[in-house]
Amino acid sequence: MKIYSEKYLVKSYETDMNASLKLFTFMNYAQEIAGQHANLLGFGYDTLIKEGFVWVLSRMHIIFKDIPKWKDNITMYTWHKGGDRLFWYRDFVVNNEDEEAVIKATSSWVIINIETRKMHKIELLGHPDTIHLKDAITEHAEKIITPHEMEYVHTKKVSYSDVDINKHTNNAKYVEWAIDSLDPEFYSSIQVSDMIINFNLETRLNDQVEIYRHISNNNVIIEGKKEKNSIFTIKMIIK
Repeated sequence: MKIYSEKYLVKSYETDMNASLKLFTFMNYAQEIAGQHANLLGFGYDTLIKEGFVWVLSRMHIIFKDIPKWKDNITMYTWHKGGDRLFWYRDFVVNNEDEEAVIKATSSWVIINIETRKMHKIELLGHPDTIHLKDAITEHAEKIITPHEMEYVHTKKVSYSDVDINKHTNNAKYVEWAIDSLDPEFYSSIQVSDMIINFNLETRLNDQVEIYRHISNNNVIIEGKKEKNSIFTIKMIIK
């Protein structure tokens, strides 16, 4: 099964005050469908954890042509594009009811040792026939360079509800933190058309993460730092 798909009805609790799909809801959709597909192909969580390894999302680039709304019926498609012994690549497309692509994304994943937390070089996973070389977005997600002047917003303590089965902050939570670092009046008046995310270091329960932001023209950059080390960076292009 090279391409895997699931259908979703956008629920009220998955949307914001404008009835638009929350950006971190898309992240939840993506990580869940990626896991389901990997399991079907024989290299998902259930297989890797037996060897002491887990998948970790490293980078993601998402293009929003349109944002689904409450009660919309959407279909998400995903496929993997193989790896280069460090990163493993997976793409996503979300179609509306008319089968028009409204969201496209590409992602880069790594495998880490669950005990040492160190990256593990990727060997061939699954049968080569499972690889689908179609690009939702041609270029892999880029490394974000943050401006020198970033505005401190607040410090976020990693709470119980932020932590997932891998015992670190779930990737969708960083997107949630980034949105919450923006003024509600500002965020509710714009639409994100493009978002790039770098997950640089993991955080765990009770860690303190300082949140910084930089807004310039149609660019928004948010960074989370712990003890001067970059935990995550998110770049959004708005319209």
